[in-house]
Amino acid sequence: MARRELTNVVFVALSAIWIALTLACSWIPTYPIPGTPAVITFSSILYSGLTSPLLGLFWGSFSGFIFGWLVPYANPNTAIFGPLTFLSPTMATLMSGLFLFNRWKEAALVFAVQLVIWFSHPFAWYKAMPIVTWQYWLALALIVIPPVRKWVVNSIAERKPRNLTMALWCLAWIAYIGGDTATGNNLSVWIFGFGTSDWYYVWVPYTAYYAVAGALTCIGAAVIGSGVLLALKKANIRIIALDQTQPGTQALRTHFHMAKDTDES
Repeated sequence: MARRELTNVVFVALSAIWIALTLACSWIPTYPIPGTPAVITFSSILYSGLTSPLLGLFWGSFSGFIFGWLVPYANPNTAIFGPLTFLSPTMATLMSGLFLFNRWKEAALVFAVQLVIWFSHPFAWYKAMPIVTWQYWLALALIVIPPVRKWVVNSIAERKPRNLTMALWCLAWIAYIGGDTATGNNLSVWIFGFGTSDWYYVWVPYTAYYAVAGALTCIGAAVIGSGVLLALKKANIRIIALDQTQPGTQALRTHFHMAKDTDES
């Protein structure tokens, strides 16, 4: 019990530091969102690739939730969806955590709900709008294809230098596209009025723009993430979320190394 309480204290401290760091990075713009005054910031790069590996499923999702509530106050230009802005980073960290901690079925279910919500809107079928979802299918493939999923999880869990950067890119894509982008798109069309023909020009014509922006975001997450994780490994600094099983903690009940022998399929 004492060890568990100590671990929770460590996670609280790490989460507070991580939230503060990502809030500070919210002042560093990476690219604008066409048709709006909002911008995507450097914090998206950090929380897409490192939150779950460093903090685990529960604390990572919690950090995304708190960050989402605070970031509009830190940088008003990030308040894309007003009081609902917290949903996108929360879903990003939740999706990556579910995937990384061998809860891929739950991740696939959450993503399936996102797809149903999107395709239930008439605008999703307007003219060439279906091509907007191409990035979703890549995220779904990474989640549900067993050899790919096992490779990503094991590469991150063991921090293999040869594979880590690419594995973190895959994790970041699941977080950023499967969580952040999917949630933001659904909010845009269902709640904030971007699902009309008047706004068509900010969707399909910018498909290539968002493809490049998303890919670069994930590349940044992968490069920075692999650098951090490998540096910690080289310094013999253990990462609790990766290296330890937490008995009795539901969010971390599946140890990464179990993925070598067990694959839920």
